[in-house]
Amino acid sequence: MAESKAAWDQVGEDFKVLGRQVKQHFDQQPRPATDAQEGQAAPAADRRKVDEALEKLRDSLEQAFSALGDAVRDPLVGEQTKKAATSLSDALTATFSEASERFRKR
Repeated sequence: MAESKAAWDQVGEDFKVLGRQVKQHFDQQPRPATDAQEGQAAPAADRRKVDEALEKLRDSLEQAFSALGDAVRDPLVGEQTKKAATSLSDALTATFSEASERFRKR
C-alpha cells in the first residue's frame, strides 16, 4: 500500500509542476484589448452586449489555445509531460499490483 501511495503522491507532484508550466505560458500571452468603458454602466442594446461577451470569450479562448500551443512546443513542458505520464503509469502499476496481491490472499 505504501508503494502505491508514494507513486500517487509523485503523480500529484508531477502534474502540479506541469500545470505551473502551462500556466506560465498562459500568463505570458498578450491580453486582449479592453474597452475604455469596461466596468461602466453604458446604455447599449442587448445584441451589442451579447456580441461583446462573445468577442471576449473568443479572445480568451484564442489566448488559452495559443498558450497551450506554446507550452506544447516548449521542450521543458514536453519533458514534464513525459515525467507526469510515467509517474501516472507507475502509480497505476503499483495500485493494480497491490490490489492483485490482496485478491490472491483471499
